[in-house]
This record gives sequence, structure tokens and C-alpha cells, in this order.
Amino acid sequence: MADSSDSQKSDAEREEMLDKMLTRLALCDDSKLENLLSKLLPYCISSLSSQSAEVRKKVMEILSHVNKRVKHQPHIGLPLSELWKVYVENTTAPMVKNFCIVYIEMGFERLCIEEKASMAPELVANISKLPPQHQEIILRSTAKVIGECHSKQLGDNVAAKYKLINGEDRQLLFEFFLHTVLYQPPSQGMGSSAGLSIRQTDRVTGKQPLKGDTLLMRKLGILNIIEAMELAPEQVYPLYVVACSDSQEPVVKRGEELLKRKASAANLDDPDLMNRLFLLFNGMTGVENIPLDSRVNPGNVALRMRLMSIFCRSIKAANSFPSTLQCIFGCIYGSGTTSRLKQLGMEFTVWVFKHAAMDQLKLMGPVIVNGILRSLDGYSITESDAISRDVKSFAFQAIGLISQRMPQLFRDKIDMAVRLFDALKVEDPFLRLTIQEATNSLAVAYKGAPAPVLKDLEALLLRNSQVDQSEARFCAVRWATSLFDLNHCPSRFICMLGVADSKLDIR
Repeated sequence: MADSSDSQKSDAEREEMLDKMLTRLALCDDSKLENLLSKLLPYCISSLSSQSAEVRKKVMEILSHVNKRVKHQPHIGLPLSELWKVYVENTTAPMVKNFCIVYIEMGFERLCIEEKASMAPELVANISKLPPQHQEIILRSTAKVIGECHSKQLGDNVAAKYKLINGEDRQLLFEFFLHTVLYQPPSQGMGSSAGLSIRQTDRVTGKQPLKGDTLLMRKLGILNIIEAMELAPEQVYPLYVVACSDSQEPVVKRGEELLKRKASAANLDDPDLMNRLFLLFNGMTGVENIPLDSRVNPGNVALRMRLMSIFCRSIKAANSFPSTLQCIFGCIYGSGTTSRLKQLGMEFTVWVFKHAAMDQLKLMGPVIVNGILRSLDGYSITESDAISRDVKSFAFQAIGLISQRMPQLFRDKIDMAVRLFDALKVEDPFLRLTIQEATNSLAVAYKGAPAPVLKDLEALLLRNSQVDQSEARFCAVRWATSLFDLNHCPSRFICMLGVADSKLDIR
């Protein structure tokens, strides 16, 4: 019973103390308010840990009065350090923490520029220990300060503080920086930015869209901080690539400079790096059981085009099933794709067919070949702009490569042979040399084909040995000599026709 009476007594004392504070607050002149708040606010918020309804009611009265007094007077400072001490104390009740963070955010806003710049890295130094909602508040406040203070340059003492942040705190800070650099002002009706989920977008903005100079300064400041933190090239590479694809020119220039200077040594075959780059490209396409607001969108077109040129230099990118496959199909058929992305997608396909390990190729090869054929069927013969020609050129190269590595895909029927010989007759003359090389590569796939298939090929070669287009005649002779031996009469007949050909290379 003694404990209960003690606690009631202390609650009664606390209530009395708060009552006195409220009176002092009401009588206090604005010029002396800041001084009073330095003692009153921490005690008052800490009192919310009491179970007494009367104590809590009194606290809410005081806080309501404080809010009214300081709201329109930004020059009145709040006791930031004292509130932070209460907040980080292990025994602090969750409700007390929730109120602390509100006044910490408000107090932080009221500091002068130099104090903000100095304190921001101290606030994020233990960010991983905070609840997620409080992390967001601190991270946004820090990003705001970085935009206000560090967009042009960074002092050595502040740089040193950011450099000291490590472990999980560094990872959380870096992810937030990456998402902020990814963020673009919203298009009409879009809940999230390209490359981000709705959840990540809200985390960056606090549901207040960022734009113009505010966003520009914030991104430039972040790039300066990241440079000062001296992170591994593989870690900073995605962030710099994102900056290079920004909609604001100063961010692009700074991103390109840092990419060249700080991340050119990144290992493009690092599995972790490739996973992060594929997430930027594909988003969470094809990933199931993810809530709608956590589903990450694919990056914007400029970013995806830049990523494609990186994937075409990485062996790991060629061997990252199913991301590799999603990436190729995103380029060729994805919503919002462009003719340039289709071209890059086909170029990447050639890279994949050249460099993918056989176990990966078995998973991807047949699906990609079907995609290529659908793509070729979607183009009319008359489409002859440079990009369409390139798309087709890479498509035929890819068929030639896959036929050498996976001949079993084509051996049992002559469909692909028919398609390539037809292409030699109808496609643009610019493309015929590429198609000719692909057709010659395909011949290897039919070595040892079943007898009925070889019989059908004889008829196909005989027809093509007498057409007007010399490329088709050349391939017919090449196939006849590579698939059949000297005792094979139909192929010898084709060779006899070739001997009398008007073209020297066929003769």
C-alpha cells in the first residue's frame, strides 16, 4: 500500500508543480519565454510518463499554451539538447518520445544556420536506434539543412562528422540520400516518383512535394556530403548514376563529375551492385505479395538508358536471371519504352547471348528468342529510320549467336532458316550483311538434324540458290557445302549453279 500512496503523492506533487509552471508561463513576458522553456519543456514532456489522467491533462494544457505562444515567433528557441537527452534515454516511455520528437523538430528549425549544420550529423549518428516514423522526421530535417547549408561547399568540421557515421546508421542515411536524389516533382495524378514507391516518396517529402530550387539545392548538398563521406565506389555508383540522369542540369553535371572522379573504379561484376542497378531499372516488376504503396516503380527513361549502357559492360548483368530477362522485356515491350530503349535492349540481348553461362542461357534463351521474333514481326519492312535498323540488326545478331550456343532450339524444324532466308530477300540492303552473317551462323544448328528436316532444307536451299538477291544465293551455297558431303546430289547441283553465278564471291 505504501508504494501506491507514494505514487499518488508524487503525482499530486507533479500536478501541483505543473500548475505553478502554467501560471508562470501565463505571466511570463515573450522576451523571457525562451529561458523559461529551457527548464519547463523537458520536465513537462517527461511528466507524460505518469499514469495520472490529471497530470497528463495539465501537461496538454501547458503544451497547448506553448504552441500558441511560439508558433508565430520563430526567434524563440526551444531546449533542443535537453529534449534530445530525454529522447535518447533508454527508460523514456514511447509517448514521451513521440512528444519529444515534435518539439525537437520544431526546435531544430529555429536554430541559426551554423548550429543546424553542426547538429544535423549528430542527430543522424544513431538514426538506426530510432522508430521508423521518427527516423523519417530526423532524416528530412537533415536533408533540409543539407540543402540550406551545403549546396555550394562543405566545411571540414561538418564533413568530419558525417564521415564518422558508420554501420547501419550510414546505410539508412545513404538509402535516404539515394531516394532523395531519385525523387522528381510529381506528374499529374502520380502518387510516387519514378524509381521509388509511394512509401519512399512520402518518406522523402513528408507528403509535401519538393520542387524547384529547394529540390536542386538539396540534391547538390547531398552530393557534397556523399563525396565527403568517402564511401566505396560500388556503394556510391548507383547514386551518381541517378544524379547523371536528373531533370536539373546542375545535378547532372555534378553527378557526371563525381561518377568519373569517385566511382570509375567500381567493379561492375559485383553482385550486390548489379542487384541495386537492376532494382533501379526494373523496379519491382514481377515481384508478388508486396503492398501497393511499397511497390517500387522502374526508373525514368533517362536513367534506364544510362543503366543499359552499364549492363552491356557487365558479365554479372548477363548472368542475373530473372532480372536480366525482365530488363530485356522491359526494353522491348515495357509500358513507356522508347525506340532507343528497344535498340539498347536488343544490344543487351546480344551481350547476354555472348556472355551468359549455359545454365543461365537455358533458362532465358528460349523466352528471349520468342520475344525477338515477336519484336521483328512488329516492325514493318519499310521502317528504315536509323534506330529501327539498329534494333533489327541487333535482333539478327542475337539469333546468330544463340544458334551457335543453343543449336537444339532450332534443329527440329526449319522455321528459323525460312525466316532468315526470307529476310535476306525482303529486308533493307543496309541490313543484309548482318542477316547474312546470322544465317551462316544458323547453319551450324542443323548439323545432325533429323532426316525430314534435312529434306525440307534441301528444297529451301534449292529455291534460294536461284533468287535475284545475291546474299540469299551466297548463303544457299554456304549451307549446301557445310551441311552435306560430296556424295549428296542436291547440294552438288546447288554448287554447280553457284559456279556459273554472276557474283565473284559466290563463284
